[in-house]
Amino acid sequence: MSHKIHQLVFKKIPVFSLITVVLLGIFFRWANLSCKVFWVDEVATAVRVSGYTITEVTSNLLQQDLIERDTLLFYQTLTSERTLGDSLNALTKSPEHAPLYFLLTRFWLQWWGNSLAIMRSLSVCFSLLILPCLYWLCQELFQRSQISWLSVGMMSISPFYVAYAQEARPYSLWTVTILLMGASFFRAIRLNSKLAWFLHSFCLVIGFYTSLFSIYVALFQSLYLLSKITKQQLTIIKNYLIFSVVALLAFAPWIWVIINQLDLLQDNTSWMRGNFNLADIIAVYIGTNLLIFGDLPLSENSNPIQIAIALVVIVISLLAGIKFYPRWQNKLLKFNLLLLISSFVFLLTKYIYLDWTTIIGALVAIGILSLSAYSLYYLIIKTNRDRWLYIICLMLSLPLPLLVADIINQGQSSTAPRYLIPLQLGILIAVAYTVASKLDSQQRKFWQLTIIAFLILSTFSNVRNLNLSPFYQKGRNINNLAIAKIINQSSSALVIVESTEAMDAISLAYSLAPEIKYKVITSKENLTLYLDKFESVFLLKPSKELQQRLNRDPQIKLHQVYKSRVFSANEFPLNLWSIERVRN
Repeated sequence: MSHKIHQLVFKKIPVFSLITVVLLGIFFRWANLSCKVFWVDEVATAVRVSGYTITEVTSNLLQQDLIERDTLLFYQTLTSERTLGDSLNALTKSPEHAPLYFLLTRFWLQWWGNSLAIMRSLSVCFSLLILPCLYWLCQELFQRSQISWLSVGMMSISPFYVAYAQEARPYSLWTVTILLMGASFFRAIRLNSKLAWFLHSFCLVIGFYTSLFSIYVALFQSLYLLSKITKQQLTIIKNYLIFSVVALLAFAPWIWVIINQLDLLQDNTSWMRGNFNLADIIAVYIGTNLLIFGDLPLSENSNPIQIAIALVVIVISLLAGIKFYPRWQNKLLKFNLLLLISSFVFLLTKYIYLDWTTIIGALVAIGILSLSAYSLYYLIIKTNRDRWLYIICLMLSLPLPLLVADIINQGQSSTAPRYLIPLQLGILIAVAYTVASKLDSQQRKFWQLTIIAFLILSTFSNVRNLNLSPFYQKGRNINNLAIAKIINQSSSALVIVESTEAMDAISLAYSLAPEIKYKVITSKENLTLYLDKFESVFLLKPSKELQQRLNRDPQIKLHQVYKSRVFSANEFPLNLWSIERVRN
């Protein structure tokens, strides 16, 4: 009897473990929801949802003299003065952002109330919907519950998806729609019924209205379908084309908005063009892979771009050594191969700052990259072509078009990890398939330890991020707390910001004391009027033009009091300067 009980308990351990992991994921998503930095992209969400455009807010602030904190936050609050029509109008002025998430956010705030935590809670709810959608897609792909449940467990505490679950932006909803587009796609192919294709068409529509990038995902689905359908299955192609056209017709109103506002779209996405840097792109692609499993800590003196490139070289060298080592019968040749790889790795790491934190992080990163590479290889050799080909198409659906666009425009759209979610999903599914398959092999103990190690890593990353925001997510506003600490030391302070950075001032206001005053200016405005009215006068991210003008003014002393750490030339650092009157 005792033996049977032990067997029953042993069989239930995976179930208990999965429940624990999912509950941990739910906890991490809700923990400290209102304490994370409210950065400029979230400010833009709040402004548009409230019925204002960025241009309108900036213009209004320019016309005012000294501004209170409540005035800044007023433009992020739903009021009776601004209706749903105003929100729609504001969204059409940013046609690069599909409107569904923002409209749902407005309805959510109207229902539950207007606060930072409530605004972000909608993303948390969408993030939880990712789990059943991922299970559905894996079931459609592999028809094995073990793979599906393992993928759900990995997704539950993935630090990347936990971080974006706590942000008032559409990326959690976009992840849901990507998974729905894939699952409904396979279901429609399998059943080939009008109802199944209508469901897929509906998923396409909500995907398009969530993110314009969903069009690329749909395009690669089309390429996948054309590559596998035979002449005997032309009805599938016919139904797919019909219902895809239906989806595009349903999306036509926003296509019309894009056409009419094409100049605005170009202006709003100008940051994507220029500053092309292949090293940055490689680093982001590698980092995007790592972030699925762990947000690895690095020393402050480390350069993540250099480390990412070094990791690529090291992993390729190790895989090459593993591949060719057994084939070389001559012991001298084997020794020379090992010596060559070791020397190459040594020379590479010699030029990169290394301490124990960075070394441990690098070793873990090598393990993650090796597992990802092996999982893709294992997936291709062990599954049917129509399964692994879809996952490859999903992985390439965003990185490839963005990379081509960056090469043509010499741009940097590829350097945003949030745009590479399809790549992450493909890797996660491949790893879940490989690990689940290996659990039934003779090496199952090793793979059980592998699962435990990555669950520990993900949990550690989420615990580490409980009270802070990851630097890859919040951009320059990650420095808000450090800047606010300096400003809040003054009993009477004025923060001056140029109109081009007004949204940064609103973001910073959430971390500053209520009595702090603000002034939005043009780069040519006279600032000496304010120097005697306040104990401290600060400039937030002044332009070079403004700095040069102030440095030429003999009445003003300008010096930098906070400098953000910059990892690449493409970043927009949020620095702080103080200005004082020169005393004779």
